[in-house]
Amino acid sequence: MSSIDIIVLTYNSARLLPDCIASIREQTVADQVRILVIDNASTDDTLTVARELGIEPIANTRNIGFAAAINQAAAMGTGDYVALLNPDAALGDPKCLETMRATLADDGIGIVGTRMVTGGAPYPNGRRFPSTTIAARHAIMGVLRPGNTASQEYFGEAFGRPDADQIVDWVSGCCLMMRRPLWEQMGGFDTRYWMYLEDADLAWRLNQLGYATVLSGPAWVTHHGGGSSRFRRNKSLWHHHRSAVLFYARTRTGIKRALLPAATAFLMARLGVLVAINTVRRFTGKS
Repeated sequence: MSSIDIIVLTYNSARLLPDCIASIREQTVADQVRILVIDNASTDDTLTVARELGIEPIANTRNIGFAAAINQAAAMGTGDYVALLNPDAALGDPKCLETMRATLADDGIGIVGTRMVTGGAPYPNGRRFPSTTIAARHAIMGVLRPGNTASQEYFGEAFGRPDADQIVDWVSGCCLMMRRPLWEQMGGFDTRYWMYLEDADLAWRLNQLGYATVLSGPAWVTHHGGGSSRFRRNKSLWHHHRSAVLFYARTRTGIKRALLPAATAFLMARLGVLVAINTVRRFTGKS
């Protein structure tokens, strides 16, 4: 059978890594899976924990970002498929990887992702490439009123039909799978994205070549969320907004591309507001 390289990128993930690895080893195709743990210069016991789990991690001496580290690990693999799993996530069903691999038997599918559960509730993972209008509304209303209609349009249905695969625009890099030849053809993630939206960018590039992105019906993961970014929230906000600028530039043409300076100024203003709110909360002890 075809082999799978599953990449787990860690950063201060010692507490969550054992459950993540255990969920991989419980898979029906575990004997066909190679686990690659790559660490972006953790300051906790992540490396020790990985070794205790029987995995010799790839240990970076500095944090090179999500996209670059995933590409680094993928280049060291030899499996027929490249899969990703966040360390703060766990595969929710023993047939998860088997199901994802079967979905990719269709050559027209470029990426398959999973449904996600966070805190016992569905988390939206069948996402849309947002129009400029929806993106702007989501950027504003997401700060003022989470769960607004623009954000709902952006995220799409969290589960849709759990009994069937659905074609979507993009899925989170928390858990996804691709055929290795296609991954290598695309050059993996664009490393200009240090963190955030590298998954949307890859799906966009595949879409331009005619490949579909699929949200699996039966495959799902439990995602704790924020396992790394919570350590440096303001830095994460910066990278999120910077990635949004890169994605806007990638996906807009004509007059909308000419609006890039205005879009950049708008996103940087939003970043300033969120950093200010976060700083106030830190000093007042509010979450």
